[in-house]
Amino acid sequence: MTKLGGASWGLRGCLLIAALALIPFTETRGHAKDPNYFIIPAVSTSKNDGVDVGVIVPFIYGDADGRINEIVAPMYVHNQFLGSRFTLNLFKYPARGQDITLITSFTERIERKFILSSRNLYLSGGQYSLEASGGFFKNATARFFGLGSQTPAANESNYTDRELYALVTGGLYIGPGTRVTITERLRNVEIQTGGLVGDTIGDTDNDRNLPSSRVVFPFVKGMNGATILGHKLGFLQDTRDDTVTPTIGSFFSMFAELAQSLTAEATTVFSRYGFEYRRLLPNETKQYTFAFRAKFDATVGGDAIPFFERSTLGGQNSLRGYGVGRFVDNDALLFNFEERIQLFHLRILGTVAEVETAPFLDVGKVTRTFRYRAFSQYEANPGIGFRAIARPNVVGRVDFAKSNDGNAVFAGLDFPF
Repeated sequence: MTKLGGASWGLRGCLLIAALALIPFTETRGHAKDPNYFIIPAVSTSKNDGVDVGVIVPFIYGDADGRINEIVAPMYVHNQFLGSRFTLNLFKYPARGQDITLITSFTERIERKFILSSRNLYLSGGQYSLEASGGFFKNATARFFGLGSQTPAANESNYTDRELYALVTGGLYIGPGTRVTITERLRNVEIQTGGLVGDTIGDTDNDRNLPSSRVVFPFVKGMNGATILGHKLGFLQDTRDDTVTPTIGSFFSMFAELAQSLTAEATTVFSRYGFEYRRLLPNETKQYTFAFRAKFDATVGGDAIPFFERSTLGGQNSLRGYGVGRFVDNDALLFNFEERIQLFHLRILGTVAEVETAPFLDVGKVTRTFRYRAFSQYEANPGIGFRAIARPNVVGRVDFAKSNDGNAVFAGLDFPF
């Protein structure tokens, strides 16, 4: 369970990391009509999604300066839970501060995905920004453990998160790197039978025979679905040297949102608030960079708020030792610490490749209120990450982490923060 879909960034584990690791070693100075391509075995595993085995064929397009401006990556994988999956990933980078992403996917069992997003951070000579995304997806491996910070792993249940959503954010620059934003969002959610819900009596394979979330938690708000309308005001201040592959600077954001949850039975008005602070502190040579993040989210409005609109922790960008949406409650506090260490640089055919490792520690908790036990019941997971970077547009990463629930592996096409 994720806000506006971990569906938008789950390329199901490590499926693109091999391609991204090879991108810096390619000839990218040709024209768009003359791309480089590879046929690469793809093997991945993640906490919720299980094991994928298949092949990816990324086509890499570059300009005359060696800058990567387009990646087209069709792939086929077989998932241990859901069968064959065919996916087309398209990433375009027309200019600095601009990107377009299209992800389409069809899976043998249950899952479907169509996600389109676009961003331009420097409209009208840098006065405005505009970001939009929308799509439809069905995530058949979503998990729910109940509400609260002490939900045991034995409470694990499964559901299919079916969502249709649209999101538009407009921004006005009021200073260098400083924006005021307004976001309108629409989110329609149905909670359906999960892809891991067992249907065989006596089946002892717990990975394939999880109970249904709607059966285990029938009285949790949101199990019957809802339509969410949100109106958010935000403030952002960004002094980093780049938004995708930063090496120095800070980022601060805060927001307040008024939202409505519409169901056949009732309309619930609630609000969400939060802030996030990131800091990058490199040494003189930038071989070592200490990266820090503090993030707080709060949901206010009583027990009628759907569980999928509450604050969550877990997944590739928060507590990396746990599956996506492992902890759910009204409020969430998160701290991330990383030491990003450049291992080596290579310049091949005009493209600079950077490979780095990053030992990290994630600490966080969810709670109904921070009034009590503000300094206890935190979850902490140590881990180590590996990244392949082709500046300014491409980051591929794999993070390994350990937690009370066991080990977890996540991958992504960006830094975790």
